[in-house]
Amino acid sequence: MKKLKRTYTRCALTAALVLLVMLIAGSIWDLPISKFLYPGHESSLGQFFAAFGELPAFALLAACGVLLIVHRAKFRPELNIVLLAFGVCLTLASMFLAIHEATDNVPALPMPVALLVTVFIDALTAFALLFLTRECQTKTLLRFICTVLVVCVGIMLLINMIKVPWGRARMRLIYSTGNDTYFSNWWQAGTALKKKLVADGVSSDEFRSFPSGHTACAACSMLLILLPTLYRRLHDKEKLFMALGGVWTLVVAFSRLRMGMHFLSDVSVSSLLTIALGAVAVWLFYFNKPFFNKIWAFASGEAKPEKKLKKPEEP
Repeated sequence: MKKLKRTYTRCALTAALVLLVMLIAGSIWDLPISKFLYPGHESSLGQFFAAFGELPAFALLAACGVLLIVHRAKFRPELNIVLLAFGVCLTLASMFLAIHEATDNVPALPMPVALLVTVFIDALTAFALLFLTRECQTKTLLRFICTVLVVCVGIMLLINMIKVPWGRARMRLIYSTGNDTYFSNWWQAGTALKKKLVADGVSSDEFRSFPSGHTACAACSMLLILLPTLYRRLHDKEKLFMALGGVWTLVVAFSRLRMGMHFLSDVSVSSLLTIALGAVAVWLFYFNKPFFNKIWAFASGEAKPEKKLKKPEEP
């Protein structure tokens, strides 16, 4: 476990360092960078990632729902029906949200296409996890599911809690109006400007730049680093899976800049938030034994191990 902890720590710190450098660059040159990258119109590649860039978070949640349905007998009998119902709801809700986000971000995308892509990716993810967890210990399975739930659901809630009231204007609004005064730094809330322009008829969606929800959900793909804990043959492949998740995150982040939807600081902060939440969740469920033992005692029905009392020394 110590070696695994070191690997996770190094991977997280490396990713965080890269993102901090990006954030510093964005803090200084956000507007010039977006002016250089945003062509003033949407691209097919940008629309693809606008529709499906968030799929890692939704697919992982849907797959965890399937895991709960299939493996529910491994937990205490009293929870059987609850886990079945929760697993079904989690899977269906994740699929619904993925389809809704795809068609909402790209209105021209036909519903059947969004449905087929979502079902295919969700099924592929679920089958892969079912295969990897065939001989997995129940405790490890529970750790993985809890971590995914906390990170994926938590980051969606956190991003929207910040995004809606913050009101930072998008690059495409600044470009379309030609008014650079609409630009604000990421640490400055644009509430006053938002109220004024929304009252004049500008869509409130133009003020949801900070932070990037797409990039935050894409960064959930870095949870692939946990796969070797489920399947022993993937041992020592943590860095590879972290790199794969990092590449997907960077591609999605770049596409959001090209679409004029976000600035460099927006995608940097959102990725940092996902990594921070992931680090907390991994620590809680993988390395904080007292905390996880309480969850395991509830899920399994096993009594907590009693602390051995020291016998008084004889005089």
